[in-house]
Amino acid sequence: MANALHKEIADELRAKIRSGELPAGERLPTEPELERHFGVSRNTIRIAVTNLVHEGLIQIQPGRGMFVPKGPIPFFVILSREEGGHGTDSPLDSYSSGVRAAGRKPGIRRFEMHIEYPDREVAGLLDINEDTQVVMRASRRFIDDTPYSLQRSYYSMDLARGSELESRQGISRGTIRVLAELGYEQTGYRDEIVARMPTPEEREFFKIGPGIPVVVVFRVAFAGASMPIRLTVTTYAADRNRPSYDIGDVPERSMANGQISIVG
Repeated sequence: MANALHKEIADELRAKIRSGELPAGERLPTEPELERHFGVSRNTIRIAVTNLVHEGLIQIQPGRGMFVPKGPIPFFVILSREEGGHGTDSPLDSYSSGVRAAGRKPGIRRFEMHIEYPDREVAGLLDINEDTQVVMRASRRFIDDTPYSLQRSYYSMDLARGSELESRQGISRGTIRVLAELGYEQTGYRDEIVARMPTPEEREFFKIGPGIPVVVVFRVAFAGASMPIRLTVTTYAADRNRPSYDIGDVPERSMANGQISIVG
């Protein structure tokens, strides 16, 4: 019976949080108040609350109480427009232009470039041997000074040697354009999408609490039907990103303050 009761209590509180009846920043009743309200034991209340803490729906602030977390404003990431989704026609960085279109401020920080040997996963996706060096270009991506995603791109040294891809600076016209100029024009891409719990480093970067996963997109770009030319791995915090695709003839979206509407 106690097991069923804590699930019922968690379901009721979850529904109130998701509906907005308990809005972000709202202080929840204390454990004794919840105990009296539901007519159950303190232990039953704690089990229900713990489950919601693990789901990221309740935050416990020592000395202050239990609160509905104030999460970042969601950003709708149109993956079909990210990293070459629309070919190489646009000279603008697709991420920054998408964030600006939503009326928000993009930021790309801590750019890094390393030449390294790939692990088995990277080598397999690029269809190269593990003893073939790669250029790895990485950055941290922010919206309104809040961390939203981490990105790493890998290029086989067989393609990148002696090119701007080895530069330790950002490339304003984009690496996709550079690859095209080298004779490797992107003709398509394949996405693999994985949801998992964050590593300690990711949790620290995103400042996320228990129960909040990350979504990782592995995008392999191709020149021709069978030649991988780039692997981009982007890690999104799931509490602030809404990955989606626009495929075919669909209405244009209008995005402002994290809300989305259809134009037209």
